Amino acid sequence: MTTARPVCQRPLFQILFGLLMFAVYLGSQFSSVWVLQHVMSDADFAALIQGYGFAVLLAPSLVLMLAGFWAWQRWFSRQPTLVGHFTRGDVMRGIGLVLLVQGLATAVSVWLDMTPEAFMTSLYDGKSLLQSIVMVICVLIWAPIIEELAFRHFLMPRIDDQSSGLRGALLIMFSALCFAGLHMFQYHHLLTFAALLGWGLVLGYCRWRTRGLLLPMLLHALISSIGLIGALF
Repeated sequence: MTTARPVCQRPLFQILFGLLMFAVYLGSQFSSVWVLQHVMSDADFAALIQGYGFAVLLAPSLVLMLAGFWAWQRWFSRQPTLVGHFTRGDVMRGIGLVLLVQGLATAVSVWLDMTPEAFMTSLYDGKSLLQSIVMVICVLIWAPIIEELAFRHFLMPRIDDQSSGLRGALLIMFSALCFAGLHMFQYHHLLTFAALLGWGLVLGYCRWRTRGLLLPMLLHALISSIGLIGALF
């Protein structure tokens, strides 16, 4: 005699919860800004966003995504674990693919003599040393945690059930397209979209292969560090 699976552990409810948490992620990206706009003067709000915009934008998302992952582990599934299972070869392969995408994007940019993205060239403008340190912490630590939970977990919560084949590839492609598309609110070049899509595919593949979130988070931090260093020059 088999025991019925709890309702919350059924695939449909896992998918619905994942989509709900992804919607929460999207909403949280703007809710704090909307609230502050209505409780602060225009000058104070502008100064806050200029100095600590990343922290204002990401803090609610970080809390909500971690709470959602805790709820997922407690009521929905023990998969994925945070660390997963990866080898030194997985790490080197991931780093190599990330750098390959970066190298190709850089080569095409130089070949076409493209102007840098305005968002990146103004990243440090008007910030004090403390504000720059806070921004770096947000970009290198907070953002990888938030976005890997949102895009590589909640947006494709059943990826661990795809042992191989077309369905797994489609889930990874869907996540990568959303990852690239939503980031284009900050950027303008088609080449940037292509690079983000490539990185999204790499991160999705590593998420599927390792059955965990740590390696995608670390690779995401590597991608962000490349951008932060490039914005200095």
